Amino acid sequence: MQQVNKAHWLFILCLAVIAESIPAFCRQPAVTSASHYANLDWAIEERRMDLPKLRVETEAALQQARVAADARRTLDHFVDSFGDGHLELNWPKGDSQAPTAADHASLCERLGYKGRRKAWIDFSLLPQFSPLPTEDGVFFSGGLLKLPSGKTLGIVRIGVFSEKAYPEACQQAVQELNMPDNANCGDECAKKIEIRTANLLTAALTASAEELRRAGAAALLVDITHNGGGSDWVEAAPRALSSKPLRDPRLAFIKNEHWTTQLEDALKEVDTDLNNHRGPNQLLRNAAATLERAIAASKRPCNPEEAWTTGKVDCSLLVKDLLFASGVLSYAPPGSFTGLESRTTLFHPARYAYTEKRNRLPLYVLVDSDTWSAAEYFAALLQDNKAATIVGELTGGAGCGYTNGGIPTELKNSKAEIKMPDCVRLRADGSDEVNGVTPDVPVPWAHRDSPFQRAQKLFNVLRSLR
Repeated sequence: MQQVNKAHWLFILCLAVIAESIPAFCRQPAVTSASHYANLDWAIEERRMDLPKLRVETEAALQQARVAADARRTLDHFVDSFGDGHLELNWPKGDSQAPTAADHASLCERLGYKGRRKAWIDFSLLPQFSPLPTEDGVFFSGGLLKLPSGKTLGIVRIGVFSEKAYPEACQQAVQELNMPDNANCGDECAKKIEIRTANLLTAALTASAEELRRAGAAALLVDITHNGGGSDWVEAAPRALSSKPLRDPRLAFIKNEHWTTQLEDALKEVDTDLNNHRGPNQLLRNAAATLERAIAASKRPCNPEEAWTTGKVDCSLLVKDLLFASGVLSYAPPGSFTGLESRTTLFHPARYAYTEKRNRLPLYVLVDSDTWSAAEYFAALLQDNKAATIVGELTGGAGCGYTNGGIPTELKNSKAEIKMPDCVRLRADGSDEVNGVTPDVPVPWAHRDSPFQRAQKLFNVLRSLR
């Protein structure tokens, strides 16, 4: 964890002594900066946030704070003002230590695989729905929904895009890898299990869609409502369902040593392949040149501190137009670059096993205001490639989050942690994915809706689909 210094935001200075002489400390002059906040441009240009006014109001509220709870509420409001699902202020929960795994816990339990998948739309409340028990239903529940037009829609639920939420798949992966349950599993071991688990999930998702087709489905509705996001496995899931090859969006990254280090490591992988004469030589040379430009760009100085006094910045923290969310390349066929050290640097989805087919079912994706992060990437990738119709309501708005753990900052005294996104995924129209994904076909849900009303309103919209 980084220690706080004068170059961070104003609220960090006050947080550092949140339980100690709050008023006196917060009356000191504040030095502010957005030293590694990837969505600062978006906050100023698209949200039209008045940052100087926000700074003054926050300082005034902190000066009036007499107890830690008051200051915390002020700072929580400060963070919430940005409307960014990946800008987080996490307060310590006390001195209690996290419980350690019992000695008798399984390998998957010790690695943190725990089932926590919950459906928000209860299709069983609709008489037109019939569940379809499948071998893969333990991972992805679903069934058939008959529409008045006579068309049958296959429903498949993805509760979260994280391998850790599927302990049953992990247990299967451990068995296939012939690992004993009491194995001492380090980083490499955990990575093997994670990838094998992800590949099992991809295969199960593909099989579920195919089984729904055989049962009579003419199209597939993928339910990712209340899906909070997950891991990089989300790169494989849309490709396992789409009838079109998917090209990844542009990725913008911040000018910061965090990204310099990542890019330098990626360049080393490409150079290793070049030196060993492995892979397509010209492609690797082009990749090396791209990464060299990205490294140089990541080192360019930019201090947007004036945003807190003038409301504008003379430089952007973001580097654009060099990389894609998938790596150096926006697309590569499944199985590309096998044996290359730089395989995932070139195209990150290449770490997963999946297939592409053109004769798959037409896709609909169901989203809601609690669809976040990686789940938004799933919907946006399919929407921007015109590979699916998005149904539901505007998603939560988190977009790209943290690479390699991000740049967490722990405050010395309060032990609070501030997390800021260090990357931006850019949509096909150039907008920041943090805006959320707007559905092609809206559903008029209300917060007061009962489970039946939610399902019925959705059915009323689906019945009009062609």
